[in-house]
Amino acid sequence: MVEKNIQKTNSNDVNFSAAGSEEISIIGQPTHLGDLIKTSILIHNEGDVRDSVRLEISGNNNSFWLGDFVEIDSGSSREISVSFRPLNVGNNEFNWSVFSPRGGVDSSLNGSFNIEVRHKQSLQILSNSYSWTSEEGLEVMPLIFLSEGVSRDISINIFDNVDKNNLLQSLKISLDHGSRIIPFNLANPITENIFIEVVPISWLPNVSDSKNTSIILVNPPHISVEITIDNFYPKTPVKNENISFEYTISNNGNSKINSALIRLIMSDQTIIHEENFPSLLPDATYSGKIIVTEWQYSYSTNLSISFISGEYHTSNWVLIESTNSPQTSALPFDIFAVSYGSIAGLAIVIMAKIIISAISNRTPSTINNSKLRPARESRLDAKNNKKQQKKEVICPLCEQRLNVPSYHEGLVKCPSCESNFEVRPLENKPQEKDDILQEEIESEDDDEITIPSSSSSGDMLNCPSCEQKLRVLESKRPVRARCPACRCEFMALSEEK
Repeated sequence: MVEKNIQKTNSNDVNFSAAGSEEISIIGQPTHLGDLIKTSILIHNEGDVRDSVRLEISGNNNSFWLGDFVEIDSGSSREISVSFRPLNVGNNEFNWSVFSPRGGVDSSLNGSFNIEVRHKQSLQILSNSYSWTSEEGLEVMPLIFLSEGVSRDISINIFDNVDKNNLLQSLKISLDHGSRIIPFNLANPITENIFIEVVPISWLPNVSDSKNTSIILVNPPHISVEITIDNFYPKTPVKNENISFEYTISNNGNSKINSALIRLIMSDQTIIHEENFPSLLPDATYSGKIIVTEWQYSYSTNLSISFISGEYHTSNWVLIESTNSPQTSALPFDIFAVSYGSIAGLAIVIMAKIIISAISNRTPSTINNSKLRPARESRLDAKNNKKQQKKEVICPLCEQRLNVPSYHEGLVKCPSCESNFEVRPLENKPQEKDDILQEEIESEDDDEITIPSSSSSGDMLNCPSCEQKLRVLESKRPVRARCPACRCEFMALSEEK
């Protein structure tokens, strides 16, 4: 068809030629399937009369796109163009030519070009979020995604979902590849459903992979604040004394509190304190402290703490019992600490007296310097001591000195020369002589030990050394006693009747 429309003319019959470049210009690349491509070329009329021409495009599968006829005055130049949409994804080859009904077109005004066509882009609303406060109103923030490719013009429309004719807001923007959050401030609409629509402008998205509508369920702001006075000190303040209040604020609503006032108000509506309150998120809690200097009340009164945010107001109160002057009955020290200290000091004094008395009245030891007879050694102990005794003998062969038990009798082997010789035991004294000697020693010891004695017919008796009267129960006599005055030990006896 292109060849059919190209007139074969001589050089003298040419009326239309390229005014500049002989190549056509292509607008709209990179190209996605469904995009509109515009091709154009500048043509000059060299003829003597006014005439018209147009640009023609042909593609695969006998597809043709014809531009509008453009009239060009003699000696003038004008642009002719044609727009078309490629039909296939991938590399597309196209032919172009310039056609005039009267002919006279230069044979160089034709040619071919290639365009790489990509798949359609997808447009999606990925997610929606919103924030609705009484101060800032409703803010909707849709997240919009455009797949890889060229920038696209879109229109975002916000409707009341209940009434689709109620357009709340509309915005036209150019969207680049990627994700983008676009906020919309909708003030305070009377609705609980928001409908969002994204519309492509002059391009076709991939329908199967796009989502251009969304619905958001929104909750109007609800403020619910609880304020309480947790503690205050002193519990009974005195006039002109400083008093501190500890309070807690809880945001139980679903809206953020941006700013507020906290006031302390007396029962006569006198504001004694006011301060600004910072922002508080939903389900959050804030604790603070207020100090009031020079308390001006000397009687019991109600004090309320108020929370004020815009038109919202809540409060709580507490009873404060005040006095004219400080209580004089209070002690300047801790009574419990004084009591415990007194008991501990008294216990220490009593223990010290007991220890001193025990030391001063201690009975002298009878172990050292005692005249009592020592314990008699048993025969078993004497036999064991005898077994442990050694005697020295001389080897008759090598004259080596050896130690052998004193009770041993018989052969002995010399470790030096390894000869054997006989050893006789030591001569023992008769046992009877040992017993007689021991009895004599015991009798002598009995003669040496003499203890004074004192007797009486009653519980009272006199010390035989210093005549000090002592009380020794007659029922326990005879018994050894000691005079506390002269430390004399004696036997307390009962007087024979």
